This record gives sequence, structure tokens and C-alpha cells, in this order.
Amino acid sequence: MEVWQEIAKNAECGAERLVAEYGDRLYAAALLLCRNNCDAEDLVFRTLARAVDKIRQFKPSGDFFSWLYKILLNFHRMDARRKRPDIVSVGSAQDLPQIPAKSGGDAGAELQEMIRRLPPNIRETVVLKYFSGMSIEEVAAELGIPAGTVKSRLFNAKRILADEFKATNQKGASL
Repeated sequence: MEVWQEIAKNAECGAERLVAEYGDRLYAAALLLCRNNCDAEDLVFRTLARAVDKIRQFKPSGDFFSWLYKILLNFHRMDARRKRPDIVSVGSAQDLPQIPAKSGGDAGAELQEMIRRLPPNIRETVVLKYFSGMSIEEVAAELGIPAGTVKSRLFNAKRILADEFKATNQKGASL
């Protein structure tokens, strides 16, 4: 039985075999990419965890180690983008700018709270676009991501916020 089949059948046993068979090779590759033991170990751990979680996405027609290496490389690229000195973090959810409330309600505070609950990557994109007044291209450059990813995050933010507003209004109407 192949490693990927064992993981699909029993994640715990399969994960042990995955570490035994591929851990050293992945660590060697990670060490070349990271150049320090701590980051390399972290990269390998995240790669192995993702492989176990996403094992059903592996296509048996491909090489298993190549699939693992692609996961490792993607994590390394994400880490490199995050560590770039020119990326500006918009801070914590508590640092959101104040949203003025419309007359007759506290919609500004409600919206601000909903934005605080957005996932961090989506929240950063929303703040940069709508509160810092940046264009999509400027947000993309600032975060080191493609413009399409910015558009996708903004779309997801609008969908999440619209769903929350609907849920809030339905709850308020039923009280």
C-alpha cells in the first residue's frame, strides 16, 4: 500500500509512515530553502500536516514527493512574502478606523465589529482598500499578492458582511 493510500485509510498511522519515509528528504530541502534549523523544522511540520489534511487532493498519476515538495515550496513562498520588510501590517482588529454611524442607528459600530471578525488576510485587504483608499493594484503591491487575490478577498468580505447583516436584521426583526 502506498503512503498516500495509508493516510487516506488511517491518518494517524499514515502520518507516522509519511514522516518516516519522507521527513528527512523534506527537511533537507527545507534547510536549503530556509538556511536555519528552526524555520526548516517548522516548514516540514506544516508541509506534513497539510499533506495529511489534503491527501484526497493528491492525484495518483503524479509523483508523491513532487506533490509534497510543491506544498513545502508554497509554504516557503508564503513565508518569504510575509517577511518582506516593505509589507505593512494594518495591525490588530482593535486598530480599525472608526466608522461614522448613520443617523438613527448604530450601524457604524456594528459594521466595525463585523469587520473585526473577518479573517486577518481579508480584514487587512478591506482596511487597505476601503479605509486607506488604495487602489486594487496598490493593495496587491503592498501585500505582495496578485490583484486577482485582492479582488477575491474583497468579494469574500462583501459576501461575509452581507450574510452577517442579513442574519442581524432577521434576528432584530424577530425580537
